[in-house]
Amino acid sequence: MSAYRPLTASTLIDYLSSLAPIQTRLGGNAADWTAREVSDGNLNTVFIVSGPAGSVCCKQSLPYVRVDPAWAMPLERTLFEARWMQALSPAVGHQIPELYHLDEGLFLIVMENLSTHHVLRNALIAGVAPAGFAARIGEFVGHASYATSWRALAFEDVYALRDLFSRNLALTRITVDLVLTDPYRTDCPRNRWISPELDDLVESLQTDSALHAAVERMQERFLSSSQALLHGDLHTGSVMISGDDVRVIDGEFALYGPIGFDLGMFLANLAMNAYAQPEHDDWMRDEIALLWSSFRRAYLERWEAGAQRGDMASLTRPASCAAERTRFFQQILHDCAGFAGLELIRRTIGFAQIADYEAGSDRESEIEARRRALLTGRSLIQKAFQIDTIEALLDQI
Repeated sequence: MSAYRPLTASTLIDYLSSLAPIQTRLGGNAADWTAREVSDGNLNTVFIVSGPAGSVCCKQSLPYVRVDPAWAMPLERTLFEARWMQALSPAVGHQIPELYHLDEGLFLIVMENLSTHHVLRNALIAGVAPAGFAARIGEFVGHASYATSWRALAFEDVYALRDLFSRNLALTRITVDLVLTDPYRTDCPRNRWISPELDDLVESLQTDSALHAAVERMQERFLSSSQALLHGDLHTGSVMISGDDVRVIDGEFALYGPIGFDLGMFLANLAMNAYAQPEHDDWMRDEIALLWSSFRRAYLERWEAGAQRGDMASLTRPASCAAERTRFFQQILHDCAGFAGLELIRRTIGFAQIADYEAGSDRESEIEARRRALLTGRSLIQKAFQIDTIEALLDQI
């Protein structure tokens, strides 16, 4: 384990040359390798290192937020991403990058380079994402959430995983603040919106006591429900695609929580793309329906097979079991709707807003897309526990 130091392109190459498996993967000698920084997220530095035989992706934590050095941040987030990859790999296989090496002292991950893939958000904005991509995300959430649930694992194993990821406090704090709290505060400097056109709507969101009570219910669900290991930040910027190959990346926000959180985050990002690009409306409606049906199918397949039977083995007769499964998926859908509403509002007036809104043809189109997202977000949060079918959720969107 190495002593921590922020790596540059040259010092990273020097370090990788000491790792025999990575040297073999890259081929040749270190003098033949190139390192290119491709950091585009908010938190970490990312390099692509290439050699005669292949390439790797290297991700290192910094002691601050990359886009705001004044915002101090613990280094451990890369370790949580690596543990997330290790925990899920048996269940999801190639749906996440392969982890090649972890240096806990450098807070450095060396993993598969998805050089032939594109960020899903960029592909959606360009209108070149392949139809059906959401099925792969639904399958991913279904497989990952079942495999790390009380149904699949003995409670001792769930407790061990939950204890590990419960220490991911810094990034969970970001979620609690940026997603669940800040947009509803009138005094938060991280909030921003198009003014004066959206001033009236933002003021109503920030002074609506009924809405705030519904937000508090979603806060309680997020903080108190430990159904499965979540990605924690599942949006279209954390998905890479190449044809039918869809990969989920950036699991550093991983934590135990309600399954509907990941689904709601991703669903909201699909909806916002359609709001920003109305010609995608029907396409995104189909993808959202596919996200849900594929998730439900993947989870049910493992549940019905009794895969890795844990401490929530069903004791009910088949008829009763069907009723219980209906209740379970309705609960997830309630959570999905509520968290989708929170994400719609956060990405529209809070910190880390989405690039999709800039795809509109003019300012008026962008304002209309943002207003639509805010109104839909409010409706989903307030009606979340009344939404029992995917059709009802789509009607709200």
